[in-house]
Amino acid sequence: MKKIIILFCFFVNSFNLYSLTLPQSKADFCQRYNDLTEQQSIQVFSQDPINLLSFKNEGGLFNGGVCWWHSRFQRNIFYLSIFRPDLEKAKSESEIKQIIHLIRLGTEVINVPGYSNLEDFSRDNQKLIQAKLNDWQIYDGVVLGGWIDGLKGDTKVEALVLEKMTNELYSYVVEKKKVAYQKLQIKGITSHAWLVVGMKKMPSGYEIGYLDSNSPRMSLNYSYKISDTSFFIKSYGDFVPYLEFTREEQRLLSVGEKYCGITNNFSQERNLLNEKQDLAEAMADGAKTKFDQ
Repeated sequence: MKKIIILFCFFVNSFNLYSLTLPQSKADFCQRYNDLTEQQSIQVFSQDPINLLSFKNEGGLFNGGVCWWHSRFQRNIFYLSIFRPDLEKAKSESEIKQIIHLIRLGTEVINVPGYSNLEDFSRDNQKLIQAKLNDWQIYDGVVLGGWIDGLKGDTKVEALVLEKMTNELYSYVVEKKKVAYQKLQIKGITSHAWLVVGMKKMPSGYEIGYLDSNSPRMSLNYSYKISDTSFFIKSYGDFVPYLEFTREEQRLLSVGEKYCGITNNFSQERNLLNEKQDLAEAMADGAKTKFDQ
């Protein structure tokens, strides 16, 4: 708990000029694009439980969980949601399902009527959201190409490899102000995922702030040391984290920019291609153990 509190204080000090809550109007939403610093507001949303899914990773094929899709759904919310408590709640289950489906697609900014935060919305509609995450998992596996076939990989790499990967993550999260999705390659064909929402450079390595769908109600902290050949958490064992679904993040950013009149750089056709490319990388990353890769 001490590490979690320290990390929370670090983030609050970094982002104390910005709201901790998800936007409730177009003006609130578009404020993040005023300058590069404003984009950090996407990361700071992770520091308040009301912006997080109220239920943990579960369900999926053979009850093996839907951690990949739980994390991606959460990131979609950070990037593309506006909660509108001033509007009337959806009256029918079909309307709620449509809202959830649009969040899952991540191809437009979504107004969530009748709610001021994700915590309440996901608590009231947990079964419908879980069903969508289950369907998303099957869609990626069956329609987009057998993601499960590529999960087996090494759980340790050379220290220089892991250092290079973590340096790249730092650039992505801190310098480029992005919420990073990482696949965690665990022993056997087991694969998990988390969202990295902040990092701090230390003399011996990095402090990494992350959201784990198995403990979705708070941001957690991991301490990486430069000499490490793997990450290690008792419940997961040794694992290697891979930065993935970067095209998906860029699409989410482009959708928001288009909504705010900043750019028109988005198309449905390119989005489908990017999904396939992201999944192909996810299948291949487990075999990347050489420094030059």
